[in-house]
Amino acid sequence: MSVPGDVSPETLTLLDSKDEATRLVAYRALRFVDHDVLAMAARLADDESAAVRGEVALTLRDVPADKSVAILTKIAQQFDGKDRSYLEAFGLGSTGKESEVYAAVSKVMGGPAAEWSDTFAWIAWRLHPAEAAADFKARALLPELSEDQRKLMLTALAFVKSRAAAGHMIELAHTDAFPMKDLAKWWLLNRKGNDWKAYDVEGGMKALGLYDPATVKITAIEMPAPVEGAAALPPVAEILKLSGDAAKGQAAIAVCYTCHKVGEAGIDFGPDLSSFGRQQPTEVIVNALANPSADISHGFEGSKVTMNDGVVVTGMVLASGDPLIIKSIGGVMQTIPKDRIKSTEPLGRSLMYDPANLGLTAQSIADITAYLKSL
Repeated sequence: MSVPGDVSPETLTLLDSKDEATRLVAYRALRFVDHDVLAMAARLADDESAAVRGEVALTLRDVPADKSVAILTKIAQQFDGKDRSYLEAFGLGSTGKESEVYAAVSKVMGGPAAEWSDTFAWIAWRLHPAEAAADFKARALLPELSEDQRKLMLTALAFVKSRAAAGHMIELAHTDAFPMKDLAKWWLLNRKGNDWKAYDVEGGMKALGLYDPATVKITAIEMPAPVEGAAALPPVAEILKLSGDAAKGQAAIAVCYTCHKVGEAGIDFGPDLSSFGRQQPTEVIVNALANPSADISHGFEGSKVTMNDGVVVTGMVLASGDPLIIKSIGGVMQTIPKDRIKSTEPLGRSLMYDPANLGLTAQSIADITAYLKSL
């Protein structure tokens, strides 16, 4: 049976192997027998392999801040801004000492929120300490920030469990020029009953006119009935035989803009059709257009919400608490107080309109498919 420090010299030499897998296995083996773990972690924190450095980070999860922050800071400095597995390993290694790690990493990578790199923003997002709440808000308000980075800052702020964070989110939801007011409001409604329950978020929202369950107006949004007398489309196999015209498809795809993003155009409701076109084979695209309910993408399942007064809203339920938050065709979002809801049930079909409702023919489906495959 192994005891702490009971290792062979040969095992130690494997830490210097040119093969990263060998170094990784040697590190795990030595850690298992508790061989001078902190010294090894400090030694391999600069390893050229992200996998090895990630393993070092995981080692530090239960190590006190005074012994681990310097090593975790080295590991943070080598994050490439893209490797989410590496970032998660770093975050797990920082568990319970996020504030101390953030303070140290901020000194070498951070600075004022306006000067953050996207890489450091990801690190701050993963740590989301209370000390960063004001910076998350300040960075989210930067006019030049990308949409993805702005959303990242709102998400980070939403996971800070403090009264100040809730207040900052209320400010963002009440800032007229802020482009993600609706998302900020969504986070407030999502958090008011859990992490921010003690901060009277709903009271703050009422005071500013952001949300009052007593005055919410619900707009009926239902799926259209099938077009009477519409001719059935031929089977997918027949549509695949048609020659699609990408130029005509670019014009025909305009009917999809009310629910889908295609490049920079369109509404973010259904799946992004640009990436869908690149990733899926032609047969899958044709089938999705011709038979939208045959295979519904995960995360885009529809629901039917019926009010006590008979009003019906169909869409994707984003939050099922109180209030229920639903996003409908065209990207329309509504917040519905729970006591106004009679029932919520699966829609049982795609939220995408039938081809006849969109005026799609076999040829226009072939044209749209050709356009998507050309992107």
